[in-house]
Amino acid sequence: MNGMRFLASLALVSGVLLAASCVPPIEIGGEPTAAPVVSGAPQVANEKTWQSEWEKLKTGARKEGKVVISSGVSPGVRNGLNEAFAEKYGIELEFIAGQAAVLAPRILAERRAGIYSVDLVMGGVGAIDSALSPAGVLEPMDSALMLPEVLDKKAWWGDDLLWVDPNHLHIMFLAFPNYNIIVNTELVGNDEIRSYRDLLNPKWKGKIAYFDPRIPGGGRSLFMAMGEGVMDKEYLRELGKQDLVISRDRRLLTEWVARGRNPVGIGISPDEVTEFIRAGAPIRFIPVAEGTYITGSFGGLALMKNAPHPNARNLFVNWVLSREGQTVASRSFGLQSARNDVPTDFLSPIFLRQPAAKYVNAMTVEWEEKSPVYMKMIDDFWGHLIK
Repeated sequence: MNGMRFLASLALVSGVLLAASCVPPIEIGGEPTAAPVVSGAPQVANEKTWQSEWEKLKTGARKEGKVVISSGVSPGVRNGLNEAFAEKYGIELEFIAGQAAVLAPRILAERRAGIYSVDLVMGGVGAIDSALSPAGVLEPMDSALMLPEVLDKKAWWGDDLLWVDPNHLHIMFLAFPNYNIIVNTELVGNDEIRSYRDLLNPKWKGKIAYFDPRIPGGGRSLFMAMGEGVMDKEYLRELGKQDLVISRDRRLLTEWVARGRNPVGIGISPDEVTEFIRAGAPIRFIPVAEGTYITGSFGGLALMKNAPHPNARNLFVNWVLSREGQTVASRSFGLQSARNDVPTDFLSPIFLRQPAAKYVNAMTVEWEEKSPVYMKMIDDFWGHLIK
């Protein structure tokens, strides 16, 4: 579809994107197969115990009937996960959608008022680890994990579950190299941007859209990764001189690139962009020579204390971390799972981990602890861009 045809239909983009978000179906099989028991997991000491506890969990979950998830994931991800989980267990996923920077304070305000509406949070490193975790409203995930195939460390990239923090309050289930530079293919030639330094070309001054790095998300993660070794801090200063157009609306940023208002976009979540590409927008991702960072985007889980639907929540957590659930999640996000046994043939090669490549790891609490230094740098280098 060319750009003119896409623009002619952009007024209907919400409907188009909803249709595009219906991911290719996968076969929903029976119950997960009991894998060899993992040492150090007493809650699944033997197959009989595992099966018995699993049946009790399903019974309790069906009585509760739903799971309430606070998350900034795109409509396509919400629909993909909800349809598969409802088909499998007859339980609805109810999403409270919004930016993490808005949702986290809302959750804390509700909790102070004695309102416990959220079962779990789905998101990346950011508000979960800087706001919810310090507030003491999260509970460790260890007691919720039951399926042997979930607890099998060898099933995961890096030979362990991807814990963000040492207290196991936050786990990531996606892990991919995030080349989150996008361009309008009708306005940017194939060879025009191959390096971060190409973004400093005077041609792009005032034409680059960037997701606000002051809030958790791809904009801040990329800013930090460029300063942590992908590039250097002086490069960040120079990039700020390009009169970047800053916004906190990921969908609007993607639309600007699709329309050509800003032919280059940076720091926008891949799942948002993928929906536009599926709808025919003239957009593509750009891999750059200097490399990038490993992230999970919004593909992480944290459990709320005093959850209103604890059984349904735990059932969902085990399912979404299983091979079956991760296949659904990977398709829905359009991004690589942190599990080693999930197919990747439906993914763009740009988002596949390469065994020999070196990446900056942006999925640890230590990474988040560096954030204050970079927040000051954002003010110093890019303060003139942020009104």
